[in-house]
Amino acid sequence: MRVVVCGAGIGGLTLAQALRTSCDVTVVERDDEAVSTGGYRLAINGAATAVLARSLGGDLMAEVRAVSDGADRFAQFTVATDRLRPLLIAPEDPDEDRLLAQRRALRLLLTRGLEDRILWSTRVTRVEQSDGSAVVHLDSGEELAADLVVGAEGAKSPTVRAVTIRAPDSDLHLTGIAGSTPRTPGAVVPRFLRRGPALAFSADGTGMFLSLTSSGSGPLSPEIAEAVGSPSLVWGLIAPSSRVGPAPGRTPDDLVATALRLTRHWHPWMAERIEAADRGRVAAFSFRAADPARDFTPWRPRNITALGDAIHAMPPTGGQAAATAIRDAGELADNVLAHTRGELTLDEALRRYHRSLRAWAVPALRESLGPVRVIRALGNPGVALLARPLLRIA
Repeated sequence: MRVVVCGAGIGGLTLAQALRTSCDVTVVERDDEAVSTGGYRLAINGAATAVLARSLGGDLMAEVRAVSDGADRFAQFTVATDRLRPLLIAPEDPDEDRLLAQRRALRLLLTRGLEDRILWSTRVTRVEQSDGSAVVHLDSGEELAADLVVGAEGAKSPTVRAVTIRAPDSDLHLTGIAGSTPRTPGAVVPRFLRRGPALAFSADGTGMFLSLTSSGSGPLSPEIAEAVGSPSLVWGLIAPSSRVGPAPGRTPDDLVATALRLTRHWHPWMAERIEAADRGRVAAFSFRAADPARDFTPWRPRNITALGDAIHAMPPTGGQAAATAIRDAGELADNVLAHTRGELTLDEALRRYHRSLRAWAVPALRESLGPVRVIRALGNPGVALLARPLLRIA
């Protein structure tokens, strides 16, 4: 069975790994290499970890664990004020096998064994399908015929545009500025961050995601160690786009200055960390999200489907996007493999996948939109006026 996966993100690579021994898989990716990616810290819940374990095999999964932090460093999630005082500490299930992974290192490991199946520096321009197959058109002029094409290239997917004219997501009018600040031994860190990530809010509707990273465990190859990087603080500011200004084309120094302006009333520790950020790791991005009440896949599958942000984009405020894409990949792989064994027609396999994915994608999307509603509410001047003394009291 010929499968073309459009996009070598975490979900697309997980799918390719799960299918590579049973299908003729090709992955098309616009980046020039695995470590040429944005993003910082990925929360992978127990269900997604289980998908990785059965898709990768023991040795490769052991390497994934070696570059990730486990349940001991992901013991809780904290909601805090802009003065970095905890409002709510939510303990995580101590028995859940969950990971906090470095995106670049995880992506690099997920390419293992797929080296000759990934077309780097290649863009999908359009996808066409007939009754029995589909064709992926590339910017190189090449055409790839496939029995199944999977859109895994994120929001605004050209694969999804081939099967529906309806945009699968919309702009939330929020902008994120993210950065990574190296940590020095003995540096002061809010105590709650040593037990897991946090999301802090100010009364004016500015949010800040915070997470500590480690350098992994056990011996790592030089390539993997470089992808993991040194211990750092990952921070991600979230604010209404109108207050951040246009993101495209802005320099890292300009983005740092904007983050400092928007957090000028925060605890001084935050300003120090933003100012000390590695300028090569500072970036801005807009937030988009699908509507959890709508059908994510409003088309007859035939030979085209999709996963992850291509069909149910969600903001990073819930830390759910990567885990959800991995679960999509696992469910899709299970159904495709059932088709290759003759247990299902391809149409039945894809329809079953489409019905199943809402079970985890909808709750993840709704959870991710919760902080967005808080930030929007606090952006109202009247609400902010009331929230400021209430946050102090809380």
